[in-house]
Amino acid sequence: MLKTVLKTAAIALALAAPAQAREMRVSSHEPQQGFYSAKILQAWIDQINPKLSDDNKFKLYPGAILGAPPAQAQLVKAGVADISLVVPTYTPGLFPMSGVVEVPAIAQSSKQGTKILNALAEQGALDKEYGDYKIIALFTTPGYRFLMSGEGARTPDDIKGKKLRAPSQFGSVLLGMVGAAGVSLPAPQVYENLERGVVAGAVWVMDAYRTFRLDEVATSIITTRFTAQPMAILMNKETYASLPEADRAVLDSMSGAKTAEWIAGVVDAADASIEADYRSAGKVNFIELTEAEQAKWDAALSGAADKWVETQADPDNARKVLETARKISAE
Repeated sequence: MLKTVLKTAAIALALAAPAQAREMRVSSHEPQQGFYSAKILQAWIDQINPKLSDDNKFKLYPGAILGAPPAQAQLVKAGVADISLVVPTYTPGLFPMSGVVEVPAIAQSSKQGTKILNALAEQGALDKEYGDYKIIALFTTPGYRFLMSGEGARTPDDIKGKKLRAPSQFGSVLLGMVGAAGVSLPAPQVYENLERGVVAGAVWVMDAYRTFRLDEVATSIITTRFTAQPMAILMNKETYASLPEADRAVLDSMSGAKTAEWIAGVVDAADASIEADYRSAGKVNFIELTEAEQAKWDAALSGAADKWVETQADPDNARKVLETARKISAE
């Protein structure tokens, strides 16, 4: 009898005791001062935390503390991270249809690419690849440019035979189409490899150009938009389901297309601002292509869409996704 009373009292005390605050981990492969860590993830955390119950708060874990860049999707799926910044193309085959924005001329800006991905998501075209996650936001980078050492390049002939850091597996295919060789390099190693001449350039964005001080080793920028990359902020489904209803409502209000549009606005504004700063400083050579020069790039890449479709496990579905993406891109 006494044991029963004590057990009942213990349960009552446990229920009456205030719950410990729960720290939910937000993983980023970028350093803390990196663009997506500071301007997107931390900014989102700062907005959402005051709206959540006192028992549930998000905290940023930057610099790949929880795992390497290609592991981010698995980290969040396994619950090692509650939310992760995921680059879908880092894990080929896992998010295949998201890669449609890599096709040249599909996504020139983050706004354009983000609109495409969210339209595809609303139509159910991405259900299979994101079914294991709660989607916080799907968006894209701005169009990637060529960041080159030396005098840069004006036509595909100028980079023929050169090695460049490729953003993805399909990015290497695109580089091959213009006569270059794609090299896979972790972001922190790009500076060193440019400095040593291992690669002649990188296909990347302006925020990376500034974050990794590439202006010191790649002083020429070809302003043509070569390709773009899909991006995702994904949440563990079990973490989401375990939250109280009020907190889930807050998360729902700060997820989806509206949040993605906010991110795209920040991304495009930063891209333009960073470019303007470098132009003003006058230390970087921005190479503006003539119509005739641009036409040579377009001609070299004219078969890129077909190559993207051919690389997919389900080419018929990929072709439908591509057609939808082109239609939205043209709007």
